[in-house]
Amino acid sequence: MSKKASGPALPFDEDVDAARVRLEQSMQERESPFDDVAALNALLPKVQARIQSRRLTFAAAEDDEDDRFSIAVIHVETDEELGFIFADDGEFVFESNLEDYFDDFVDEDPDAFTQRLYETLRADLPKYEVENRR
Repeated sequence: MSKKASGPALPFDEDVDAARVRLEQSMQERESPFDDVAALNALLPKVQARIQSRRLTFAAAEDDEDDRFSIAVIHVETDEELGFIFADDGEFVFESNLEDYFDDFVDEDPDAFTQRLYETLRADLPKYEVENRR
């Protein structure tokens, strides 16, 4: 026999109800399309504010081949693109053609991504600069 609960909600039930609401909201957010360009436009000022450097600049760019928008990470002294950032299916991606220096990574949270980019560049930029003196 099953009895319907009546009376005030218990703490467990409140926690379950709150988790259910968060899950439903998350599912609705996933159904709406992720706007890569808007996400990158929102990310760029965060990256620029977190990584203020005379060594690096960050520039919005568009790849003509696949119409993908990205943020280029450029070393000022060498004028070389160290890597680029793009958004894909709700995630931010850092990729570099200089795999001897910089590791690629992915994160869906813009703040965590910005922090990881800071740490990656701080750790790997010295080796790049020593080996690419002009």
